[in-house]
Amino acid sequence: MRHEADCPTGRSSMSAALFARGDRPATSRRRMRRAHRYSGPVVLSSGGRSPAGSRTPGAAMQFRVLGPVEVSGVNGPAHLAGSRQLALLSTLLLHANRVVSVDQLTDAVWADAPPAHASAALQTYVFRLRRTLSAAEPGADQRIAFTSGYRLRVEPGELDLQEFRDHVQRARAAGDPAIAGEELRSALKLWRGPAYTGVASRPVRTQAARLDEERLAALEERIDADLTLGRHAELVAELHDLAAEHPLRERLRGNLMLALHRSGRHAEALQAFQDIRTALVEELGVDPGAELTELHRKILARDPELTNPRPAATAVRRNDLPRDIIDFTGREREMARLLAALPTDTTAGAAVVIEAIDGMAGVGKTTLAVHAAHQLADRYPDAQLFIDLHGHTPDHQATEPITALDALLRAVGVPGEKIPQDLDARSALWRAELAERRALVVLDNAANAAQIQPLLPGASGCLALITSRRRLADLDTTRTLSLDVLPSADALALFARIAGERRLADEPAAAAELVALCGYLPLAIRIAAARLRTRASWTAAHLVQRLREGQRRLTELTTGDRSVASAFTLSYEHLTAAQQRLFRLLGLVPGPDFDAYAAAALTGAGLAETDQLLEDLVDMHLLEQHAPGRYRFHDLLRQHANSTAVATDAETDRREAVTGLLDYYLYTTRLATGRFNPGAAVIAINLAHPPKHVPDLPDFDRANSWMEAEHAGLLAAVPYAADNGWLTHTWQLTKVLGHYAQRRGDLRPWIDNCTRGLAAARQLGDLTGQGEMHRQLGVAYRQSGQYAEAIDHSTQSLGYFRKLGDRLSEGNLLNNIALLHRVLGRYTEALEYFQLAIAVAEDIDDPLLLGFTLANLGTAYFRLGRHDEALDCQLRALAALRQVGHRQGEGHVLNDLGHIYRALGDQVRALDHVQRALALRHEFGDRWGVATTLTNLGNVERESGQYELAVQHHEQALAGIRELVDPGAECEMLNDLAETHGAAGDTERSRLAFEGALRLAQQVHDRYQEARAHNGIAGVLRLTDPVGASEHWRKSLIIYTELGVPQADEVRAHLETQQP
Repeated sequence: MRHEADCPTGRSSMSAALFARGDRPATSRRRMRRAHRYSGPVVLSSGGRSPAGSRTPGAAMQFRVLGPVEVSGVNGPAHLAGSRQLALLSTLLLHANRVVSVDQLTDAVWADAPPAHASAALQTYVFRLRRTLSAAEPGADQRIAFTSGYRLRVEPGELDLQEFRDHVQRARAAGDPAIAGEELRSALKLWRGPAYTGVASRPVRTQAARLDEERLAALEERIDADLTLGRHAELVAELHDLAAEHPLRERLRGNLMLALHRSGRHAEALQAFQDIRTALVEELGVDPGAELTELHRKILARDPELTNPRPAATAVRRNDLPRDIIDFTGREREMARLLAALPTDTTAGAAVVIEAIDGMAGVGKTTLAVHAAHQLADRYPDAQLFIDLHGHTPDHQATEPITALDALLRAVGVPGEKIPQDLDARSALWRAELAERRALVVLDNAANAAQIQPLLPGASGCLALITSRRRLADLDTTRTLSLDVLPSADALALFARIAGERRLADEPAAAAELVALCGYLPLAIRIAAARLRTRASWTAAHLVQRLREGQRRLTELTTGDRSVASAFTLSYEHLTAAQQRLFRLLGLVPGPDFDAYAAAALTGAGLAETDQLLEDLVDMHLLEQHAPGRYRFHDLLRQHANSTAVATDAETDRREAVTGLLDYYLYTTRLATGRFNPGAAVIAINLAHPPKHVPDLPDFDRANSWMEAEHAGLLAAVPYAADNGWLTHTWQLTKVLGHYAQRRGDLRPWIDNCTRGLAAARQLGDLTGQGEMHRQLGVAYRQSGQYAEAIDHSTQSLGYFRKLGDRLSEGNLLNNIALLHRVLGRYTEALEYFQLAIAVAEDIDDPLLLGFTLANLGTAYFRLGRHDEALDCQLRALAALRQVGHRQGEGHVLNDLGHIYRALGDQVRALDHVQRALALRHEFGDRWGVATTLTNLGNVERESGQYELAVQHHEQALAGIRELVDPGAECEMLNDLAETHGAAGDTERSRLAFEGALRLAQQVHDRYQEARAHNGIAGVLRLTDPVGASEHWRKSLIIYTELGVPQADEVRAHLETQQP
């Protein structure tokens, strides 16, 4: 716990520190639900082989879900027992390479019956799953990562479900029934039974049913392909079985009827219709659908079309497409999406398809559309047309629809005198001309939906490909593909194809940085690569250096008549004045992203107006909305916005805008962190423009979510403020961010910002600012184990606040300095400072400071073996914290009381207090507190002989504290774990854990834990290596004696017993 900026960095046992005015960590409370039960263990086995009996080439692991769930790696199959672990893995695989929230996983694992602390329990299951994966494939534990939820990384070729879908996509895009049939056969061979066989989780079962439907659809498409190829006789037996298995599925029954009819079994074909008709009437009370009924009619009439399908007519080709680009690179996924949307049958009766490709300037929309059109030309043999609508063309007005129709009608052979003068009449004639054609039309560079609407084909069997910088949401029945920048591998491949493979081979690192500096934008990469190709003396490293020079980057990305900046300027010029102003000012935001509140603070506009303007910029692809309500620029667009602001807006206007943004950050961060510290004094801040609009942050969860979303931007705002003359904002932002920075474990950025804040406060001559920054540096250095620096800065801070007469800050700093002396084993000094802090708390009548300091004094007494005094301090601390309703601090004290009762031999009270502490810490989402309480729970369980459960809780605690990066707490937890392994008789694991604790204790200079680790190692070695044991006991005795703690007597007795 910490007072104001002094955040928790204490320990898991009685050495845990309460820095006054506590803090809460990032895990929010969750809604919990009841789950279906699954009985019996599940083994993830089978060697991970593909149906052909071999691993997928290039795949490190194999994940198979099309049947029983199986996982394997280089060490063979992974083994996992238990329905919940299987549900966890299955859910992660359902969302492979995507983040799955804790709520979703809780629902999948427990449904409506989660445990009381489901998030902690889930962490345990994730830990076990990581260990299981690692056993099958070394290093595979790293595949499961945590951000806002858990994500399982799966590489291409490793998951059979993705392989299945890839085969199906290729089949649907093939246009050749023989190729389609083979792809579908390969897809279906991957199935070993119903998807996710044996998984009882309700969400997984729901998805599994959908996957089984995907399999059946693929099977039907394979049968269609075989029928087209004349394999009707071979299909009859299979179709009889399928029709019996799916008696109400009309498509399968229709295929059976057709196969029988073509095999000369006319009567059986008619009987098959009667069978399904009877089944439908009896089961559902309905007749067969129109398609099946029409097939029945044609069989009755012995329609020759059924036996000899009519070949497609050969049409005169009209191809106006621009040439396909010879160095087209990547976009396989996008092409697959475009092709998958097309009907498998482009003859009469197939639906018209409208595909809109949108994206930012230079992302390659036209290139993709033209490339796709060339690939699809054979499907649309009657016409392949292209028209540039000049929605964003320099010195050119957007083409009017009536003008575009004139060109299109002439292209399909309509004489000029036959073209109507009225827009509606032209549009109707255009649709009529396409009615009997299978035509592909590329409508490039569209301005908006109104321009496009009259140009769309109405006929079946036609395809319209539209490109635009604007999202065309107003177009009905349009499939939209929003084009992003290239993946890094494709970006490098494009660079190599233009600049030359040798450039990439000679300077791979420089080439990778170059495409990154181009923001992976195809236009920028093309320009940069072209410049290298035409300048033989330049190296990629040279161009990288030129691109690094800030605002020069856009200037460098110009060659001939192509320019990234010019492309961006065209988009900018199509904006309204209000949209342009917002676009420019957003280029001044120091962080990577922002929301509507920040944008409103920047511009001074209303929230609703700002929200609409942001959405307008997203629709124009000048901003990205990467998460609901969160916006960001492409890197090059950010530079363009910034340079446009510098060129357009006066410096005073720009500074006023940024001041509004920094004031918003300062005010709202103070509001949010106040929710972490109930009862804490409100931090004084200076605001030139108090924000008009701030988000509603009524409780911890909402405040924590806001801090998570804004964290990167807030961290970036401090150096920006320091570098550009907002000195007060520099130290005050650092001050209000202190709690959150420490809880996240962001020690290096925190220390850097404190250093900037200290320099700013010194430049201002602000004593309060200097005192605050020294205080925060003391906390940050303590967290990182740099205790000498921590004491130095804390002492300097104490001097400033005594000079200012700030008694509350004086008391907090006395408490903090006492904690530092305690962790260094200087108990005399620690007790002295604690008593001074208590005197200040009583003098100013501050129960919060009193409670925290008493609790910390109690931990010191506990270390010294003065258990009665420790108990008295903790009980007084509990009363003081309850007086002000500080439930988070209450949780910390309850945990410490658990330590004391365990030492006194009262295991019932110990367990009760620790469990109550754990519940409170879960309630407040206190990740640090949860971890330290879990290891204490393990200590209590060890005393009662529940070794397996105790180890689980220690390991869970270690996983949590490592995410928070607290090496001091980690070394104590390792000692706890080692003692539990030793009590359970596992001497090898006990030794390894003690050795890990020893290394960390020496690293962070925690003398008590160092002595504890030496003592533990000696205990493990006493029978097998008595000389080594004696050496460790001697080292332990020296430290314990220096500290003046009672454990010295225990170690001395061991040494005397060990003497020959």
